[in-house]
Amino acid sequence: MPEGVGAKEVWTPLKIIQWAVPYLTQKGVESPRLDVEIIVAHALHLDRLKVYLQFDRPLDPGELSAIREMLKRRALREPLQYILGQREFYGLTFSVGPGVLIPRPETELLVECVLKHLEGLPEEKRLVLDLGTGSGCVAISVAKNIACRVWAVDKSQKALETAKLNARDLGTSDIEWRQGSWFAALKPEDPSQFAIIASNPPYIPLQEKAELSSEVRDYEPSEALFSENNGLAAYVEIAQGLSGRLMQGGAVFLEIHANGHDKVSGILAPLGFKETLHRDLQGHPRLFKLESP
Repeated sequence: MPEGVGAKEVWTPLKIIQWAVPYLTQKGVESPRLDVEIIVAHALHLDRLKVYLQFDRPLDPGELSAIREMLKRRALREPLQYILGQREFYGLTFSVGPGVLIPRPETELLVECVLKHLEGLPEEKRLVLDLGTGSGCVAISVAKNIACRVWAVDKSQKALETAKLNARDLGTSDIEWRQGSWFAALKPEDPSQFAIIASNPPYIPLQEKAELSSEVRDYEPSEALFSENNGLAAYVEIAQGLSGRLMQGGAVFLEIHANGHDKVSGILAPLGFKETLHRDLQGHPRLFKLESP
């Protein structure tokens, strides 16, 4: 939508979509029409499908201004989730913004597996540790769906601030937040053992950075995405801290790079756990479950 729109020019949702789809296409946005529809719906406080019922509605200056600014940001390839300030995950709406990893649909498998394991444990033993919590999407989704106590760790102060806001907005109080690196972030008064230790650590090899979209490469926090040692550094650190941390009947759940499950298994094998590999909906290796043999 060009700057300096004339006062007499009437803009409607349909006219904006007709102009903005080619504009975003030219900027390299992968799903331009969907993104424009979502932006318009967000500015008008409507569900996306309801925009179709108001295609010819004249938009007021405030709505036009909001849409213009969001389109500018999207044209620069800023992630749509940052522009909207939110992301849906496991049936909940999480606030996200710069400095916080955007939750991915594949990470819902981690939540599903954690919940399934917790169902088989008595409530008093449901102690969960979420390493690298980011927006809090795993910790909060687990706490919202089953009675348990959760400790959530992240090095990033920005991520923890966002996670705490999400917990407040989603009505979750049974989470203790800890800032620091992996197990070292826990306090002396925290449990020494947990029924569940879950993590979606950074696992993308640095050499793959150039292959990623501008949205991911240029905007999302590198420390939450990329890991040294061919994407394995975080698994080495977690493995080094696992000894004695898992209570009897507990399990460790680690999200993995689809192409790196054999390498991660090689790191974990010396710990002596029983390993189970879970695949995502596309059939890709996505999650390791570790249990005492």
